[in-house]
Amino acid sequence: MNQDIICAGPLTEDALSDAVAQFLQRIRPERERLFDYYRGDQPVPKGEAVRGRPNNLLRAPFPRYITEVHTGYFLGLSPTLDFEDQRAAQAFSQLSAGLRLEHLLFDIGRDMSVCGAGFVLVWMEQAGLRACRCDPLSCFSVRSGQAGAPLLGTVRLFRDGQGNTSGVLYRADALRPFTWDGSHARMEAPEENLLRALPLVPFANNCQGMGDFEMVTGMVDAYNLLLSGAMDDMQSVANAFLALYGMQGTTQSDIEEANRTRVLSLAEGGRAEFVVKDLDHEALGQLEVNLRRNILQLSMTPDLSDEQFAGNASGVAMRYKLWGIEQVRAAKERSFTEGLTVLLAALSGGLSLLGTAVDLTAGKPTFYKNLPQDHTELASSLLSLSSILSQRTILEHLPWVADVEEELRRKTAEQKKG
Repeated sequence: MNQDIICAGPLTEDALSDAVAQFLQRIRPERERLFDYYRGDQPVPKGEAVRGRPNNLLRAPFPRYITEVHTGYFLGLSPTLDFEDQRAAQAFSQLSAGLRLEHLLFDIGRDMSVCGAGFVLVWMEQAGLRACRCDPLSCFSVRSGQAGAPLLGTVRLFRDGQGNTSGVLYRADALRPFTWDGSHARMEAPEENLLRALPLVPFANNCQGMGDFEMVTGMVDAYNLLLSGAMDDMQSVANAFLALYGMQGTTQSDIEEANRTRVLSLAEGGRAEFVVKDLDHEALGQLEVNLRRNILQLSMTPDLSDEQFAGNASGVAMRYKLWGIEQVRAAKERSFTEGLTVLLAALSGGLSLLGTAVDLTAGKPTFYKNLPQDHTELASSLLSLSSILSQRTILEHLPWVADVEEELRRKTAEQKKG
């Protein structure tokens, strides 16, 4: 689903009104649907239930599994930034700890996985620079219709206790509050943007703006329908009917007596048997396996319950099994880097207001694949290459080193004392 709204001309009141209407009518309902799948609130398309028949509504949490696996693989180990300017490195390290940037970026990554987009709001207050996640159900981006589709701004909507809707159009040069009456946006006086950068930062999951399980929701519906129907049939078997042949004179008291004594007195030539639905468990099991495999395969998600995911699997075999999710991760990294650059520009603007003039956008991001590792073997391999690798490169590849710059400073201080 295309997450951005295209504006052919300048962002006038009419253009903003059209953008808000498109978001409310097209984009937000689809995002709400995807969040319902993630939370396990998706519908089970069984149709109208027959009166007296079991009506189970089972929901397999495939969307949550897909999102958590993809987000954990991509951002389970937070990306790091490498700066040539030591002042910028120190400023970013302190800012990252104060804003809990690792947690913030992971939350944004989860939003991206669910609905294809995530948003971070940066602002200044008396206590200092602040940043937080914004709900994708209330935010959207507006792009130009020109070649390259440059970003014109981002919008955040609010609703007060009386049900009135208002919002803010965020741009690098100014903020434009507006009110929404259901069909038209009325802009108010612009406010100065002290950050001099886009405060509401959009992040895209990929260039199509699609979530990680968006294309398999139909198969998830089919899987839920299969499980629910199978459970209905199992309950129907438990509620089997007793058929009596040649026993037309049987009364309710005869049935109650049989239930009490567990004995049936049959007439000559009479017989009794239970009438049950004949279930093909093998066919149902095979269908369940096929749907499960297709859901995970088409969403590029590894099945961690696969017995072949073993510790003794070769590196080539493991890379082959992770090939699909690796392609998703590469697309995420490219799109995430664009949003991260805009976020760093906003944070740089905030630091400048606080008296620290550094350019955080000069930092080179490094992303890490969150995979099980043999730390002893990894450390041995890196140390064996110490004659040809720099200390910085070795430290960057050690998973327990959170801040390379700080570790290098500590090492230099120890050498001076020694």
